[in-house]
Amino acid sequence: MTKIENQARLVIALKAFTGKLPASYVNETEFFLVSLQDMAEYLADLQKEALKASCDKFIRKLDAGTVTSKTIDELKAVLGRLISGADLNIISASMVGSKDLIKQRLSALNPVSLVSEWKKTPRGDPEAERQINGTYARLHFAALAARVKAAPNEAAANAALARAREEVAEYCCLYCIPTNADATFKPVSLACVDAALAACYDLFKNIRKALGRSL
Repeated sequence: MTKIENQARLVIALKAFTGKLPASYVNETEFFLVSLQDMAEYLADLQKEALKASCDKFIRKLDAGTVTSKTIDELKAVLGRLISGADLNIISASMVGSKDLIKQRLSALNPVSLVSEWKKTPRGDPEAERQINGTYARLHFAALAARVKAAPNEAAANAALARAREEVAEYCCLYCIPTNADATFKPVSLACVDAALAACYDLFKNIRKALGRSL
């Protein structure tokens, strides 16, 4: 799929997630998890497209001999939202090397997803952990998990997940995340969605744990 198609899929899924519970779903739990899985897939595809587009754009300027310090700084700003800190350091160091070296290392880059980092056991990236925990707090998820822990039943779980989706809707407005298929996702928007999805997975895990169930 193209970047526009991937973007449209993510926007549609995100809009549905932050709206009313569809009648086709039995409960909030089922809808919450299925939506997270779909959005994580769409986000990963879009991150790959965004990374490729940014690297290709830089390589064209590199071949044309129009790269400046500003161009490099702009690339780093974009890559900082899409790749690991270690990879960003490698790219930064490569900028004093040959064109072939720069191209080789840009072509070898892969996006880093907070959702993917969340799923790792154990988690090995302290910065990813910090971002996930920060977004979890920003979305007031600790209080929602505590309510379910205090009353570990399906009704409490469904109520918490419904409120969580409302919190994500407010978060999207706060961080100006596009909610229509015609808008363009900037790297910062992708990073915000990534953090929100990882935090949602964390909440879902904590709620399932409170109910005595696995993810």
